[in-house]
Formats: sequence, C-alpha cells, structure tokens
Amino acid sequence: MKGPRIYNSLSPEERKARLKRKQDKREKEIHRVRRNRIIAIFSILIVFLGIQISVKVAQTNRINNQVQASKESLTKVKKQDKDLSVKRDDLKDPDYVAKLVRYKFYYSKPNEKIYNVPEENDN
Repeated sequence: MKGPRIYNSLSPEERKARLKRKQDKREKEIHRVRRNRIIAIFSILIVFLGIQISVKVAQTNRINNQVQASKESLTKVKKQDKDLSVKRDDLKDPDYVAKLVRYKFYYSKPNEKIYNVPEENDN
C-alpha cells in the first residue's frame, strides 16, 4: 500500500461485503415491488370477474322469475281456453241452449208457468 494509512476507512473486504448487502437489499426491494404489483393485478382481476359473475347470477335469477311468471300466465290462459272450448261445445247442444235460455231469460214453453224461488243463503 502506498500513501498514508487511514485507520477509520473500510477494508476492501468490508467494502465488498457492504456492497453485496446493498445489492441484496436492492434485489429484495425490486422483488417486493414486483410481487406487490402482481398481487394487485390479480386482486383487480378477481374483483372484476366476481362482479361479472354476480351480475350474471342476478340476471339469470331475473330471467328465471320471468319464465316462472310466464308459465303461470300460460297455465291460466290454457285453463281459460279449455273452459271456453267446453262452453262452445255446450252451446252446440240444443238441449243445453234451451235450458240456458229458459233459466237466464225466464223463457217458457207454451202452457208452462215459471216461479221465482229465492235461494237460501248460508250466512
């Protein structure tokens, strides 16, 4: 060694060790930042997909409710159609039509008397 000796300075081995620690610390910091970025990206992706799934589930439930309501109205319409077709078939029967006219309009056959008898109420 040439020149004056400085006792407070670091030896070359200590400088290399300090440089190595600094480099390791920097690498750890870089890895920490990368890990945090990856975690943030995946978190955002999971939240986005969760929202998409919840929207689709709500939409599916709404459509299922509409289908259920449509099925109920279809059964009502089919029942009404069946009742009307039975009435139509009954109106094709002359005996039924004659009874209906006699009952509703108090129509009578010649030499026949009609008496109006009040119906009893259970109240």
